[in-house]
Amino acid sequence: MEHLHNLHINDDGPAALSLEQMPDEMIGHILYYISPEDNLSGVQLVSRRFYRLANEPLLWKYHCRTSIKYWSPHHRFQKRLEAQAQKTLWKWLYIRRSGINKQVSRTLDEIIRTKVHRGRGFETISRLGYDAKDVLLEHCQAPTTADDWIARRYFSNRVIDAVHKHAAIEEWHSLAQSPQQCDLRLKSRQLERALGAFDLFVLHDQPGDLDDIARMLDDIATSFRLSHGGLQSWSTRTKALTLVRWLRARNLTGLNDPHNDYRNLRNCLIGQALRDPDHDSLPIVSAAIFCSVAARLGINASSCSFPSHVHAIISAPTGYTLDGDLAGESDPSSQRMFLDPFGSDDEVQFAHLESILAQLGFAENTVQFTTPVPASRMAIRVAHNISASLGIPNMHDRLAPRVTQLLNGNSHMNATACSYAASWALLILSRPDRTTWLDRLEKFLKRFPDVYPEDAWLVEKYLWPRFCEVISSPRDGFRRHHTRPGGPINPWHFWQGMRDLDGIPPPVYRRDRCNNKSGPGLQIGQVFRHRRYGWLGAITSWDERKSSRLSYFDLSPEDLADGPPILPGTSRSAFFYSCIAATEGEPHIVSARNIDPISDPTLVTEDMFPTAGKYFKRFDAAACKFVSNIREEFPQD
Repeated sequence: MEHLHNLHINDDGPAALSLEQMPDEMIGHILYYISPEDNLSGVQLVSRRFYRLANEPLLWKYHCRTSIKYWSPHHRFQKRLEAQAQKTLWKWLYIRRSGINKQVSRTLDEIIRTKVHRGRGFETISRLGYDAKDVLLEHCQAPTTADDWIARRYFSNRVIDAVHKHAAIEEWHSLAQSPQQCDLRLKSRQLERALGAFDLFVLHDQPGDLDDIARMLDDIATSFRLSHGGLQSWSTRTKALTLVRWLRARNLTGLNDPHNDYRNLRNCLIGQALRDPDHDSLPIVSAAIFCSVAARLGINASSCSFPSHVHAIISAPTGYTLDGDLAGESDPSSQRMFLDPFGSDDEVQFAHLESILAQLGFAENTVQFTTPVPASRMAIRVAHNISASLGIPNMHDRLAPRVTQLLNGNSHMNATACSYAASWALLILSRPDRTTWLDRLEKFLKRFPDVYPEDAWLVEKYLWPRFCEVISSPRDGFRRHHTRPGGPINPWHFWQGMRDLDGIPPPVYRRDRCNNKSGPGLQIGQVFRHRRYGWLGAITSWDERKSSRLSYFDLSPEDLADGPPILPGTSRSAFFYSCIAATEGEPHIVSARNIDPISDPTLVTEDMFPTAGKYFKRFDAAACKFVSNIREEFPQD
């Protein structure tokens, strides 16, 4: 209402119109500068006239377009924008979205506050899809003055990751159910989205989702079109050769240093390739970029799954040759050509491809390797490329930044997320059978529940039905793989265990109930330097019982180097501490003798502990320790 009062007459100046005298057009224009919230809570309640003006469909269409960036696909938001304003209940849509924002914020608060039903909270928000993304991005930028800013940033990022994963898996699921497209633009859209889905697993709170990838490709096509007048009059061959040379001249395809960088993880991701200034990409991604831009220019280009090096196939329009002549009885080779957007400016002769296939022993499979393949096959091949990059010997131990560093995020955590993405793609897009697919599923079910427990509902939604398709008796599906004296072990139980634990309060550890009456000497959140190896860590839990249940394999190598732990079965009491290490995502278990607490807060930087928000609310510089967010487990810390 304050906005309206400011419009009254200035007594010292010339006579001005009162609100009642103002025409509808002027008031309607002013309403665009009033927030939707003020409109709902005050302006529309002034009078019947104001109610009518404050509820104009065009006004609320404007608010939906400018105040909200992300919409779930089921809204068909772009089509709504293109239609007449009266066709959509824009005000209702805005109010509905505001309600979702409040629901997401409340659910996120609960996720931060307690472990109980945390997985259910993730599922609730994930099912909302992109309708939850705007408000989650706001929480990702929580100010450092907030009481729980580290936890809020961490969990809002994790929830956004969950939303993105759901979108990616749904994209692959839809692709697996869809017939192969013949329409140029639809075929290109399938390819860029199938490959772009991998980026969603490591996108976090950054731009670069599927719609952003499409816009970047649109911009490239527009730039090419503007710089090449008369494009439509060119032959298909001229268009294709000009495009591939233009892309390569601008480093939009290929690698700057293939000898050293070929297996870099980012080269497998089309979104990373488009966003990174160097635009490095593997042959499969370079071919996909070329084909996607070509489709926007009216060129029929497809990827072919040539061994070790994906190429692009360009086909002439029906009834014509690549040079624009009528096809007639001409040689079929005049109606298609091959390009290597990754490594060559020139046309690749079919005879050259035949020669390579003969050398590889695939001469009988020439047709298979030189025909267009669907987007699903390309996504499967990207998944294998990711696995190959992550399968470099000892890579996980040394985590070479050159191999695993992406545009944003922690390298180790991104590597795990990419491996997770590759596993999902292979399970969703590969044809299920009783051997390879089941083996792959079993490894997936055993490896990831502790890493991504919040995704149990995705496993149930997408993988359980496929599993049931493969076998006649789900109960006995893995019996042939696992037999122990206690009976068969079903890998599904790992994920079901995550579901069951989600509703159970965590165990409580009290200092005054330790066998050692003095209790642990260190507290949750304390920052320390490892005495032997010098790395910084932060304590996330302590356990007196670890002394009686740990084996040599449970301790970190640096603690084993200092001598053996207390032997299992002994009654001696000792404290061990779980901790997170600077720049790493994996937890460590360290004995008290290796912990040297620090008191200099300047040693702790904001990005030093990527998983700190899982355990802590914020960093207290005065005490040089993190403030615990796991008080329900450790109430006295």
